[in-house]
Amino acid sequence: MLFPLKIEGFQPVLNAMGEGGGTSSETIWWIVLIFVIILIVPVIAYRLRKRMLRRDFLARGFDQLQKISDHNDLSPNEQSAIEQLALAVPRANPSQILSSVDGFDSAVKVRMKVVRRLPWLEMEKEVEKLASIREKMGFRFIPEDRRPQNTRHLMLGQRIYILAKGDPGFRLLSAPVTGLNDLGIFTDVLFTEDDNNVRLKATNKMWAFFWSPAGGECRFGTRLIKAYERPTSYLLFEHSDDLVYNEGRKIFSCDLDQSVSVERVSAESYSRYGRSEEIFEVCEVDSLHAQMIELSASGFVLSTSEPFKLDDRVRLSVSDPDLSFLNGWSARVVTEDGLFARCRFLKKSGESLEKILRYVTPRISKDALKGRSRKKAVSQTS
Repeated sequence: MLFPLKIEGFQPVLNAMGEGGGTSSETIWWIVLIFVIILIVPVIAYRLRKRMLRRDFLARGFDQLQKISDHNDLSPNEQSAIEQLALAVPRANPSQILSSVDGFDSAVKVRMKVVRRLPWLEMEKEVEKLASIREKMGFRFIPEDRRPQNTRHLMLGQRIYILAKGDPGFRLLSAPVTGLNDLGIFTDVLFTEDDNNVRLKATNKMWAFFWSPAGGECRFGTRLIKAYERPTSYLLFEHSDDLVYNEGRKIFSCDLDQSVSVERVSAESYSRYGRSEEIFEVCEVDSLHAQMIELSASGFVLSTSEPFKLDDRVRLSVSDPDLSFLNGWSARVVTEDGLFARCRFLKKSGESLEKILRYVTPRISKDALKGRSRKKAVSQTS
């Protein structure tokens, strides 16, 4: 049974509440502080936990780095250089520096920004340490079937090419790579296609090229660090950590309208024969006429009277004496579009590449250098 409440019985309490003062500012500040602490404590705890996990992660990484260094017989000075590399990329796992050539290159890329600012003798010592580490770790060379990722993957003897303004057209400057370290690329002095010595006019940014068996035409930005005269003349170029692979129209290409005779072996008929030299002797060969409309350092484009198929093998016969180096050189159809076929040369040697470049350079198509970035590929010389 419910009884009615009588307000009169609560009157003393209500009077006391009415007479009470407002909440003090000190009480408000304490309330705010408690709420802030409640919000901040989990964040601080999370960051402390993350830092402790990172510290343990780095400790394990440095332990693994030490084991790899000992296994490869790195000296104390070389191990010190490895630690400097690890500190240059603090967010990476230290053991990744010696686990692969890519990890090593990434760390060196960052570390060299500091090394380049050191006095020359100190810089040379650091560079020598890195060169020794590369040698012991097997990071000096990469397999030929792998695309280079930066100019530290160049090979000794590989040629560097630079386009220079000439009259008329362009001149081709080239020099072989004579040495490599993490400071730069050492080459002989630059020569033109007619074997004249060329001195670079300025050390501003320029575009250079080289050819990789696995990647084809590679373009990279560089600049001349120093030109040495004595005891022997050589050049030192800056490394590039970014290579541009020209997948479409090649820089070293020219437009032609040249009649050629083509020997073709269909892809279906030579599948059981391994060596390309034997294909044209043992397989059925079709003979036809075509127009060669483009020539580049990697291949050529044909306009044909009948469509070719992907992987067809072709061999050219050219009447123009300036193009006689193409006679008998076999190629493979890599793309076809109706009556147009793009073919890639097979078994290209350094000598044959030089012949193509010497022919193409003064005839380089204007379309190959369209745009501001392409125009920078041309270097000023004196």
